[in-house]
Amino acid sequence: MFTSDQKKILALSSLGGALEFYDFIIFVFLAKTIGELFFPSSNQIASLMATLAVFAIGYLARPLGGILFGHFGDKFSRKKAFINTVLLMAVPTFLIGCLPTYHSIGIGASILLVTLRLLQGLSVGGEIPGAIVFAAETVMEKRRGFATGLILFGINMGLLAGSFVGAMVTHQLSSDQLMSWGWRIPFFIGGLLGVVSYFMRKQLNETPAFQLLQTARNKVKLPIKEIFVRHPHKFLQGVTITALEATIISILFLFMPTYLATFFHYPLAKLLELNTLSILIFTVPVLLTSYLSDKIGRKKLLFIGVIFFSIFVYPLFMLFHSQHFPMVVIVTSLCGLFASCVAGVFPCTTAELFPTHVRYSGMAICYNVGFGIVGGLTPLIATWLIGYSGNLLSPSWILMCFAILSFIALLFMRETYKTALE
Repeated sequence: MFTSDQKKILALSSLGGALEFYDFIIFVFLAKTIGELFFPSSNQIASLMATLAVFAIGYLARPLGGILFGHFGDKFSRKKAFINTVLLMAVPTFLIGCLPTYHSIGIGASILLVTLRLLQGLSVGGEIPGAIVFAAETVMEKRRGFATGLILFGINMGLLAGSFVGAMVTHQLSSDQLMSWGWRIPFFIGGLLGVVSYFMRKQLNETPAFQLLQTARNKVKLPIKEIFVRHPHKFLQGVTITALEATIISILFLFMPTYLATFFHYPLAKLLELNTLSILIFTVPVLLTSYLSDKIGRKKLLFIGVIFFSIFVYPLFMLFHSQHFPMVVIVTSLCGLFASCVAGVFPCTTAELFPTHVRYSGMAICYNVGFGIVGGLTPLIATWLIGYSGNLLSPSWILMCFAILSFIALLFMRETYKTALE
């Protein structure tokens, strides 16, 4: 299926993406604890919103990281951009684990936390789009969907690892131990793994497509300008599909444990364990849906996921009111299963929208506007919606909204699964 060199590139890209995404999302799995340590407040919702705002800041920095690394990757080197992102993640992650808390140095602790989150966001803004572009440009066209699906599989494994570590420290440690020192462990692990990822990335070579681009000297001065001037419709299509995936991950896997614990009073430790299972149910089918996208097309699978979240997500969220934990298992499992129809297909679909000379920038901008702005603000907006509307099911409105927008975008998007890269 793949040559030995292609397997090596895909394995290193996938594993590196897993390690880096673990570093970034472990923050939200400990949101409740971090809120109490860095933003103490007598108002539970205010403390949680402050923590989620810091999480959103990390996401909001991602578009800038995408622009910077995308420009560098399109103009000079895919490989160097891809390598440098991982160090920019590893160091801030480790330093978060070293931070003094609000009770030690006051507001200075909050400021330091925000600064390190910004650096993390810059890193992820270039790393994940780079991994997807590496995969898409490395393999033959009839395997592109599966290759990029492997990258998402690796990234989701990072999400799974973050959920697992969060569940373990929450379950194995007492509340006092978790508040005192236990919350630091996941950040130390992530920082050290980031260094490992850096040395793994150094083994990669430039992609064949970029090598051809260098030979042809077909480069533009400002790739980001080229995208908005010559490919605005492709940008809108890519952002819309990516935003749906971002809201799915943000609500179903990042926000869900804190959401159910805070507003429905399910036990957090049990929810984190369930979240690990839900991510696994979401992750494994990504291999199948990405494989099928090379056989039957990207749009058909995307439509399945889009229709599910447009119609069924609100009725499923209503089951949370039952206070019956097996219902939570059913809802999260079903959502995770249908989410794989989007997750396994959107990376390759977005990468295929843009020509080689602006592909890294195009992928980075779409990915980071979707995940950085939409995904980053989703937990914060979901919490605000609950407080404003009084409706505990209002987070599902966000999923429904972006599913409907994606349906419209897909109607105008051309099928790309049998086409060569431009």
